[in-house]
Amino acid sequence: MHIIKILLVVVIVIVSVDFVRQNDWIVRQGYQIQYYRYQTIEIPVILLLLGSLFFGALMVSIPSFVKNFNLKRTLKAERRRCAQMERELNSLRNLPLTDEKAIERIGKDT
Repeated sequence: MHIIKILLVVVIVIVSVDFVRQNDWIVRQGYQIQYYRYQTIEIPVILLLLGSLFFGALMVSIPSFVKNFNLKRTLKAERRRCAQMERELNSLRNLPLTDEKAIERIGKDT
């Protein structure tokens, strides 16, 4: 699955570069972004495309990092819990089963 994702990204990048190369007149144009009274200087389209690509990648990667962090923390806690249970199991294995009188009583009851 990881290889498919990488191949998909490579194909998208190749198609995008080919599109920009074939339509270079679009890239040379500049646009101004207006927000109420605020107005930017003229920005090349390629910068707008790269900026939106970077912003989209950032928006996708942040939740992934948070999820990965939480999973690692949970895994660490579960490993500690498992190690504690193994220590407890080993200590219980070393205890004697029961005394002989208790075994005799169980045999007489049946």
